[in-house]
Amino acid sequence: MTGQEKYMDLYFQEANHTMRREKALADLKKYFGGTDTFKALKAALNSSVKLMNTEYYSMRLVLEAKGVKKEKWPQEIKNTVLSQTDSSLTAEKKMEKAQSMVCDERYQGKRTEIINEVTKSMNLLIKQTHNDQSKANHMFLDMYRKLVIDVMVFVLLIFINYFMVKKLIVSPLLKYNESVKLGETLPVIGAVELQNLAETYNTVYEENKESQKLIRHEAEYDALTDLLNRRYFEKILGIYEKGESPFSLIIVDVDIFKSINDTYGHAMGDQVLKKVALLLKNVFRSIDFVCRIGGDEFAIVMVEMTSDLAYTISEKINEINKQLLNPKDGLPMVSVSVGVAFSIRENPGESIFKDADRALYYVKEHGKHGCSFYDGKLEGM
Repeated sequence: MTGQEKYMDLYFQEANHTMRREKALADLKKYFGGTDTFKALKAALNSSVKLMNTEYYSMRLVLEAKGVKKEKWPQEIKNTVLSQTDSSLTAEKKMEKAQSMVCDERYQGKRTEIINEVTKSMNLLIKQTHNDQSKANHMFLDMYRKLVIDVMVFVLLIFINYFMVKKLIVSPLLKYNESVKLGETLPVIGAVELQNLAETYNTVYEENKESQKLIRHEAEYDALTDLLNRRYFEKILGIYEKGESPFSLIIVDVDIFKSINDTYGHAMGDQVLKKVALLLKNVFRSIDFVCRIGGDEFAIVMVEMTSDLAYTISEKINEINKQLLNPKDGLPMVSVSVGVAFSIRENPGESIFKDADRALYYVKEHGKHGCSFYDGKLEGM
């Protein structure tokens, strides 16, 4: 869409090296291989891979339109052949064609199909988890009814054993029932049979709990930095924009990151991103939301924050830049540029994100390595 080569580089870094989709699918296969859930996810991946052919074609049009030398093309682009009609287009028409290919109804329809497959997978997974939990509950309730009948028979026939039966069977069952209502694991107490039942139930419960935890983590966290991902960031930002509590939005961009990748390689670039992520997480409060929203772009939703406390943000950014510019871990020197906008601000623009991005752009245009605050002025920012 933009015609900038850096996005193509990031695209092929993800497709050929990072491969987060494939790795996530491999992790889920351990737990759900052979299920409809896994099949739906695999179908989504296959559809995504097929859609990449359209993207290769579009990128070739852009590269030819911009006159980029073929030796700089990725192999996938070199293998893509343009039609005779498209080859004869002017550079301007090639750009228009490339942009329309990733915006037309057919392309968007394919993307919608992929999203639907992922949604189908999530729904099946939730349904499967609920079914497993329901089976465990039914198993427990059936055992409970049978054991209660046995207890009543024992009480009638052997009154002398009443207190022992109460201690070994009745009391544990009551605690089990309460634990099930509260959604907790069962205490392993009472008769051996009940302890075995509790252990079986607890095993099923923990497996379901771990599966749900894995699903939530994959959906909310960035695989490289383990920060909250863009999807979660957009959700949190939307909540705070609709709320009444004051907050600030901080957008962080790693300076000259492309040159780090070009000079030291993408593996070193990943280490730099991890370092920046760790510094952000350590410097900001535990109640703040630190997210990775792009390749080398981060965002922080800083809660309960107003413009009179702007100096605290500057101090945090200065501390981060100080550590990045004086590395002791063998990583190259880098710095970050930061733009900040407050939820309560003068002359707000279209959105707080665009205002913070505007402040970031000001820093990038004036030497980088610093922090700028959106002050409501339309000129000079």
